Amino acid sequence: MALAKKNKRLLSYVAILGGLAVLSLTFFTVSQFEKAKCNAADSTLTMCENKLIKLTTAYKKDKGVEEVTPEEIIADDTSEYRDATEYWYSNVQYFQKESNKNATVYKCTSIPAYIFSMSTLVAFGLILKHAEKAKEKEDEEAVLQR
Repeated sequence: MALAKKNKRLLSYVAILGGLAVLSLTFFTVSQFEKAKCNAADSTLTMCENKLIKLTTAYKKDKGVEEVTPEEIIADDTSEYRDATEYWYSNVQYFQKESNKNATVYKCTSIPAYIFSMSTLVAFGLILKHAEKAKEKEDEEAVLQR
């Protein structure tokens, strides 16, 4: 059973728009998930950095030094701040990597989401234009057959 030309055209329109819309929504959903992960990593990184700053400030006051790095505090075996500094410093390093990774993945998913959403809109306009021309052509053929 062969499909009429009109039905074939309608199916192709639905396939094109549906495919682009599904791709657009899929990438948009993934990019929003990655954006949420990026924001969570950023806020956790900020919190860990603040804790580390408080520890280094307390260490400076306790030891009477002007400047100190977290590595120096970790290397000081006699310091009561050593374990906490080591913990927060490792968290800062981990969340810096996670934040950078999540930001990259977010950009890599948001760009295709934007491209597919714009392609869906463009395809919709082109399909409307093509459908109008096809309808005019069918109307002309119907008039000529009478």
